[in-house]
Amino acid sequence: MLQFQSVRFRGSAVFPLLVACATSKPVPHAARVTDLCSRVSCAARAVADIRIVNGKLVAGGKELTPQFVAIQSFDVSLERREVVFSAKRRDNFDIGLVSLDGSDIHWIPEDPADEIDVQWAPKGNKVSYIVRTKTGDVVRTVHIPTAAQLAVPFPYATVKALAWEPAAERYSVVISSPAESERIESMKYSGEAKRVDVAADVHLDVAEEPLAGGLLLRPSAMHYGEKLPLVVWVSDPPFVWNDERAALMRNRRAACAIMRRAPDEAFWAAVRAIPWIDTSRVSVRNGS
Repeated sequence: MLQFQSVRFRGSAVFPLLVACATSKPVPHAARVTDLCSRVSCAARAVADIRIVNGKLVAGGKELTPQFVAIQSFDVSLERREVVFSAKRRDNFDIGLVSLDGSDIHWIPEDPADEIDVQWAPKGNKVSYIVRTKTGDVVRTVHIPTAAQLAVPFPYATVKALAWEPAAERYSVVISSPAESERIESMKYSGEAKRVDVAADVHLDVAEEPLAGGLLLRPSAMHYGEKLPLVVWVSDPPFVWNDERAALMRNRRAACAIMRRAPDEAFWAAVRAIPWIDTSRVSVRNGS
């Protein structure tokens, strides 16, 4: 059985892999799309006197909600006179609706993952939010009058921002993933007619495959009988671009397993089952 501490090297050949992260020529810096609406046309957001005070939503001097562990985001529809919000009730963030006049809270059917960054579509009858699942983010759109839902998955990727276009038929997202730096894509809220509006600065020539709840990166082309050293990269969030990790993958022939938590025995069993990984050359590092 493989035995590892938080950082431990099996075989001296692994050490140059990690040195390369600091000494190799840097990868061009990823695009920083910090203001999505400076790049694409975005619908205006409603403005109202609503604040978060001690874990509560407050309109003027009136409390709209009880106190929660935290409120991550909220948005108001003046047309519907409703506030949609993301609140942590117990272990994760859920989406709720409350009237500006005060009412019982109506919760959208919850997901075991965090549901965050909620907002109204411009026409007021749809809300969108991001679901942080174990295998990548999902953008979910809910038609409030009918409760009909549409979900667009982004496998092994993180949605860092979302904005609706004024016509409310499409939205744009800023996406980051281990194999590509930040880029902007847009699509219909059903996920159809997807296009790239701002391309990534850097794209790694790697193959991606799931591994024990994480993601395994390896060179896209492998030689017959080749065995690769493995770097286990522990990072939360896991599915985002990282310049240092990209330098490792560009400058050395190695595999990289990206995990949210420290690897357990189930992970090592999965590693041992992969014939092209050299288990005598394995390292674990904290990439947070």
